[in-house]
Amino acid sequence: MKSKILVNTFYILGIVVSVIGLKWALQTHNYPVAALFIGTALFFLYLKMKMIGEVKAVIKEKENSMKAAAKDETN
Repeated sequence: MKSKILVNTFYILGIVVSVIGLKWALQTHNYPVAALFIGTALFFLYLKMKMIGEVKAVIKEKENSMKAAAKDETN
């Protein structure tokens, strides 16, 4: 889980750098670079959403196993 936190931090940093770079590219009218920053920001957002889905699945699996263990103890 610690590795997921580090990867999430990297994704957030990538998104922030992409947004700052996008702002710079638009101010200097450098549209090809702006397109590159939009692409990288979307890529990082995609990876972040994918990771969030994986984490939700792991948490749900742990909750289900804990519920099953608690149910076994009561029987």
